[in-house]
Amino acid sequence: MKKQRRLPGRLLIFAALLCRLPWQWLRRRPAEETVRRILVLHQFLLGDALMATSLLAKLRERYPAAQIVLACPQGQVSLYRSRPYGVEAIGWHPRDFASVRRLFAMPRFDLAFLSGENRLSFLARAIGARWIIGFADEAPAYKNWLLDEAIPYSPVPESWTDTASSLVAGPDPKPFSLADWPLDEVSLPVFGQPYVVLHVGASSPTRYWPADNWRALATRIRARGLTLVWSCGPGEERLVDEIGPEPEDATMAGCLSLVQLRALLHGARAAVCPDTGVAHLAKIAAAPQVMLFGPGSETLFGASRFFSATPCLGVGPAWFPCRIQRDMHYRQTDWAMRCYRTVGAGEGQCRKPQCMAVTRPDDVMNVLEELLNESA
Repeated sequence: MKKQRRLPGRLLIFAALLCRLPWQWLRRRPAEETVRRILVLHQFLLGDALMATSLLAKLRERYPAAQIVLACPQGQVSLYRSRPYGVEAIGWHPRDFASVRRLFAMPRFDLAFLSGENRLSFLARAIGARWIIGFADEAPAYKNWLLDEAIPYSPVPESWTDTASSLVAGPDPKPFSLADWPLDEVSLPVFGQPYVVLHVGASSPTRYWPADNWRALATRIRARGLTLVWSCGPGEERLVDEIGPEPEDATMAGCLSLVQLRALLHGARAAVCPDTGVAHLAKIAAAPQVMLFGPGSETLFGASRFFSATPCLGVGPAWFPCRIQRDMHYRQTDWAMRCYRTVGAGEGQCRKPQCMAVTRPDDVMNVLEELLNESA
């Protein structure tokens, strides 16, 4: 299959901008009562996309009668089939010319919200969005040129979930509820007794918890009389194989869609996940969970005001010597402490990740016991 290229879409965007930019400085923000169509535009990975659910919730509260379109990666569209907050999700990618052209064919949007990537303002302007809102100070600076409204990140520590909703003026949205994002009807095995999901995959090898630690945690959970369900994403099956589940365990390794995995998480007594996209899927599944933090920031990616209705407890070192990078989505954030190095021997890479390994199975089990006792 021939690799798709960005050039056709970029040429279309450039041609449209040549027609629209002369009128750039004459535009005004639409009056609130005239807003009928809203676009939320992003190319986030799963975790960042789901953390920004707070933005969808706040938009629906602020504009109850508006049509809200979410343009996101194609692989995420199935999650939105139940139309959370009345949102219509469509898939797109800069390399998929047909999907870019589809955005051009849609009626004009009164407001366009960019959850994190201001480079997409060029597309939003090209398709005729009347007013574009994004977060301030993305680097490099040219990405911010076409913003009509630039909202600063929080000056004080908070979850990025709660920051995402600040693109819309006003108080926080109501906390997340499954009533606002109904579960899809799916077919899953019946395990016969309460179960705990152990999701061992992650978006980066720096977030893998050692196999020995997973085995030790599993032994403690089995002793509590709970069924174990092992999970990972496609292509990560070797991680489960390395752990070696017991015959009485259930294994769902790389075989579930996002919709099925959400349903599996919803039915669990609790889930244990590294700081990765599935941990945020557990949040929209209303599944109590323990998140394992190493290179990531628990402040940014853990519990939040928006997802406060379901427990999310973090375990991991509060400080680690190489967790020194202070930016979020290419914006400097003085209070954020994280690491997004990759595993490797090259300069600037992580030769042997230690920040996950220092978290002991006993520490995780103690927090998990707290969750299980609360939900008993």
